[in-house]
Amino acid sequence: MKKFKSLMLAALASAALAAPSFAEGHSGGLAMTGEIVLGMKYTTSTPDGGTSSTVQDTYIGDVNAKLTGTISDTASYAFEFQRDDGGTADAGLNFEMKGTASSGDNSIEAFAEITDITEGPAGQGYGDVYIKGSNKTLSVTVGKFGQTENYANGMGYYRAATNFGGNTVPYIEHITISGFEGLGVGVNAGDISITAEVPWMQVAGGTAAAPGHAYSLTKEGSTDTVATNVTGFRPNLKAKLGSANISATVYALSFSPVESGTETVSKSDTGIQLMGNVAAGAATVGLGYTQKNTKEGDADEVSPSILNGYVKVGLGGASNVGASFEVIGDGASTDETTVTRISASYDMPFFVEAVTLKLGVGTSTANTDKAAGSGSASGLEAEWSYAF
Repeated sequence: MKKFKSLMLAALASAALAAPSFAEGHSGGLAMTGEIVLGMKYTTSTPDGGTSSTVQDTYIGDVNAKLTGTISDTASYAFEFQRDDGGTADAGLNFEMKGTASSGDNSIEAFAEITDITEGPAGQGYGDVYIKGSNKTLSVTVGKFGQTENYANGMGYYRAATNFGGNTVPYIEHITISGFEGLGVGVNAGDISITAEVPWMQVAGGTAAAPGHAYSLTKEGSTDTVATNVTGFRPNLKAKLGSANISATVYALSFSPVESGTETVSKSDTGIQLMGNVAAGAATVGLGYTQKNTKEGDADEVSPSILNGYVKVGLGGASNVGASFEVIGDGASTDETTVTRISASYDMPFFVEAVTLKLGVGTSTANTDKAAGSGSASGLEAEWSYAF
């Protein structure tokens, strides 16, 4: 495997150096973008009845670089080197290709990403892979692609912990469909846009030793899960009303076993997210609510939720200050845990505008009747982000 990686990297380096547009510096050849993130943090966490913990750390955050090249007016490619999430994820080398075609107001975009290309066929995977057709008002996308997002929390550079004594409260920033594959239809009508994403998927079953997908149905009278068909509907609406922006997303999934006649435990999964903000001079004020609802068999329904709000104020000179709050619930039917979290943030150029220094402080407090589930946390964080 090491030999394979070495050969692959050598071939990529040779190809890049051999490209005339790269070696000679012609426009339209290779271009590079990327990000380097470094940070320092100090955090404390105190679960009720437990031992306090303190963490002080200088960390390496995201380190990414993307080399993008153009073959023609209709075809381009990119190599992406990445190591994300503070070094907790393995480094990866990905390959992207994109083709475009147009006829009058109609256009086509085809995109594919192969991940971990140096890992050999067994270790490779797919990122987004889709074909998208569009005109001035309508777009239709099929394949695997990123879903429409609308969560907003202002600056929120530091957020205190939400887990105390082993009791973790889920933080549902996004109500995406896991492993989404299917169809997307978008309509752009000026200040109003509507996107409808329809999952059309099959997920694998599994056992306790080798679990299947989170959407897999459980076989009746067993802990094993079976291969499952997943479909549903996920519309997203965005509207601009003067200085206000409003967005809403809902989704509902349905499940059925691949093999007919298989007796399975019932399952449901729905969600809703409402977001809005209004600009007033240099300030932007936002408010949002998100809730998911899941139920399987005779178990109680679980409905985690979050109410959040924020304010962001531009100070001039590319500096901003902001504050945010969140009320997060784990959605348990009994002994629900609620976490209240408050944060304040400030950003400014670090000598030059290409580097942003982000500063954040915050606290959180958990309340619950569950054993060892309450507690508090606080901390501060400084992050330097260089995008090029």
